[in-house]
Amino acid sequence: MSAQPAFIAIDWGTSNARFSLVAADASLIDHRSGPGIGQLDGSRNIEQACFDNIGEWLSASPNVPVIMTGMVGSNIGWRVTEYVPTPARLDDLLSGLIRFEARGFKFLIVPGLATTRCDNLADVMRGEEVQVFGVVDKSDKILCLPGTHSKWVRTQNGQIANFHTALTGELLDLIGKHSILLNPKRPVKAAVGTDFIQGVQVARAAAAGLESLLFTVRSTQITGELQAREADSFLAGLAVGCEIKSAIALLDTPGSKITSVELVGSGHLTDLYATALNEFDISSQQHDGNQAALIGLFKLYLKMQTSEQ
Repeated sequence: MSAQPAFIAIDWGTSNARFSLVAADASLIDHRSGPGIGQLDGSRNIEQACFDNIGEWLSASPNVPVIMTGMVGSNIGWRVTEYVPTPARLDDLLSGLIRFEARGFKFLIVPGLATTRCDNLADVMRGEEVQVFGVVDKSDKILCLPGTHSKWVRTQNGQIANFHTALTGELLDLIGKHSILLNPKRPVKAAVGTDFIQGVQVARAAAAGLESLLFTVRSTQITGELQAREADSFLAGLAVGCEIKSAIALLDTPGSKITSVELVGSGHLTDLYATALNEFDISSQQHDGNQAALIGLFKLYLKMQTSEQ
């Protein structure tokens, strides 16, 4: 390895894991992908999967810390971390780190965040907070991290003020596989285009909620207004459109209306959400989710180095 490793970053979610060997200048030396926490049964299997992926790096650089984020710190993960309450700064994550040793090597797990939503309901996140700190600055922002459980986050003066979760990704997966709306039943595959935009427009204009609009995916196919090959994108447009309507209702305030949103995630999803936001006359900027997580963990690593000096 030409560059000197500074730390190992692990973004370990429910569905997959990303292992990264990071240099002192934040450049990526090497990276690997592995199974998510949901595919591993118990802490012993999680530990083994970890060393299967990073054991070689640790053998070559035994003193580098391993900083982990995501579901690895949940009650189905390797070690349980408590939730840090909002409002929260990067320093608050640092103070909540769980530190432990495994097979003689140093590991740290970043805590998740807990909040009281704008509607006074409780909400939590694990992993997305690191992505947010990877893109946040001192200005006030609204961020959306689309995914299985999409997160809508308000930041103020460099801190995460509050957030809420939209179950849109999981809902679409369940509907596609188990409902009568798509025939044959299948995972939803949406594309940016006329059908997706039509779904967003229907959601924006409708007085009805998603629970009522969903059946139109079937009824419009029966009447011939919607072709089966178009149903996936129309369905996704309805769901994402309703998600954005809810976010506006929750986050808009008389003195601070949503005019722009920072999107953090995979290119396909952020493209869909950017298209949908445009139908609500909201501009957007897109950030790669993996890169945001890596930058967030690097910022945390620098904070950790400073605090230990």
